[in-house]
Amino acid sequence: MSNSLFLFIPVLIPFLLFIVVWILLLSIRRQYRKKDSGLPFANSFLRAPGQSLIEELDELNGRITDYMVCVLFLPTALYAIYISYLFVNKGKPAPSELAVVAGIITVVIVFCLYNIAGMMKRHRLTRLGYDGEVAVGQEPNQLLRDGYHVYHDFPADQGNIDHIVVGRKGIFAVETKVRPTPANSQRQKDATVEYNGTALIFPKHTDSQILEQAERQEKWLSEWISSAIGEDVAARAIVALPGWFVKRTSPEGISVVNPRQFTSFFEHIGPRELTDEMIEQIAHQLEQRCRNGDPESAIYEEDKN
Repeated sequence: MSNSLFLFIPVLIPFLLFIVVWILLLSIRRQYRKKDSGLPFANSFLRAPGQSLIEELDELNGRITDYMVCVLFLPTALYAIYISYLFVNKGKPAPSELAVVAGIITVVIVFCLYNIAGMMKRHRLTRLGYDGEVAVGQEPNQLLRDGYHVYHDFPADQGNIDHIVVGRKGIFAVETKVRPTPANSQRQKDATVEYNGTALIFPKHTDSQILEQAERQEKWLSEWISSAIGEDVAARAIVALPGWFVKRTSPEGISVVNPRQFTSFFEHIGPRELTDEMIEQIAHQLEQRCRNGDPESAIYEEDKN
């Protein structure tokens, strides 16, 4: 057997181990996501608050795991190469050869760690957004006892509408935005956002994109429902800012509220009357589009509780 083959075999062992572990992880992930894994009910759940975000978190977890397996494998591969070289050549490799191999593996490891850091940051922000959507979603759910229909994570043509509320006072598209609030003794003062009808003025920055996004969702939902039921209706946009006190300085613009104000907000907002028949038609169309939730996501949420 040639020296090159002696060198190849020990290197092949950790490589094969890496492939086996990676395939095992993919298999477990695929089995977890299977829709026909003996569940005693059809895949027809209404979507839960933040469902698209929890699916994104699941995808991020898988990708982070893949990179971490790669980072753990590469030092093992370098060690196998070094031991193989010592065994075959009966001596240490030249510093230049060792430097080339170590340099390549170091570059790959740094690349993996860089991606892991980026995905961990994205994971943190996505988790913050998910927690915010769940927290906000609990508030409109209180309106169910007053006869409202509530839907979460509603799939639109571009992105999702976080929450939709339908009742006698009209149709409302709720956009959730989570912004960290200051944690200090002056929290109520420092966690106040000024709303002048065109922009949200936070303590350290001004944001109008939130309002623009909510207005786009309002327009899309109005057009979609009007087309679905064959009658013109107009949805209204609401921006929910959990944890923030909203100081409105102008009557212009869409509604911006702290989600804890939802009950009071819906008691006092001016109605855009809908008949019972229209409400049932609208609710039917919304439910048909929103009833595509993943049963396994529901199980995951139940397990967490």
